[in-house]
Amino acid sequence: MDTPIDTVKEAKRHTHTYSFFREPLTALEGLSSLMTAFCLKSFTDNYGNILTLLETVVETPALQTLMQFYDPEMRCFTFQDYQLAPTLEEYSIILNLKVKDEVPFIDVPKEVNFKLIAAALYLSIKEVSDNWKSNGGVSGFSLKFLLRKAKEEFEKKNWNAYNALLAVAIYGIVMFPNVPNFVDSAAVHIFMGKNPIPTLLADTYYAVHSRYEKGGSAITCCLQLLFIWFLSLVPSKGPFVKTPNPTERRR
Repeated sequence: MDTPIDTVKEAKRHTHTYSFFREPLTALEGLSSLMTAFCLKSFTDNYGNILTLLETVVETPALQTLMQFYDPEMRCFTFQDYQLAPTLEEYSIILNLKVKDEVPFIDVPKEVNFKLIAAALYLSIKEVSDNWKSNGGVSGFSLKFLLRKAKEEFEKKNWNAYNALLAVAIYGIVMFPNVPNFVDSAAVHIFMGKNPIPTLLADTYYAVHSRYEKGGSAITCCLQLLFIWFLSLVPSKGPFVKTPNPTERRR
């Protein structure tokens, strides 16, 4: 019969240490802060609630705890009395984006169609071709270029262009991060496909499962979305929720 000490030791042997890759979002936050009420409504109508990802402060200890309950055989988070697993419907509701009844994003086209990219981002074909660069073995746009163009379009009050450039930057830096300060071709094509939820969910499962098999290490999926999902399942009131003292309430 195992003693409590033996049980604790066994639990420690199965504990994994994870790190969570997050790029600084100050530049994107600054760009989004320029929005007027009209611009914000137009952005939300076209791109859902992805701006909430910029506003979400990820508490890594909470995610670190969640990861300890990952069950590689069941592909879910297994607790004593229940199992948790993010779903397409939950991600869709969080971001207010519908899941299209079509084949999701699979791979980047072998040949870059600058005309289609230019149309999606309200840029000229020359601007796209001149600024389509290689970085870290992938091609795409530098974040610096997208931010500069977005600010220019904002000053011209070209709201559609401003919104598209901000949205694709969020796709590349927050939703589908790969190379720091770079929006790669995969993120651009997922943005153009307007059906990101299946890929976001697949990325989550792949990142968590592959990192578990390696005994921890860095997770690079959309951490903000995973955290929002987890937080939505945590009780907001009850005996385990911290109640601020009167002094904190007055602040």
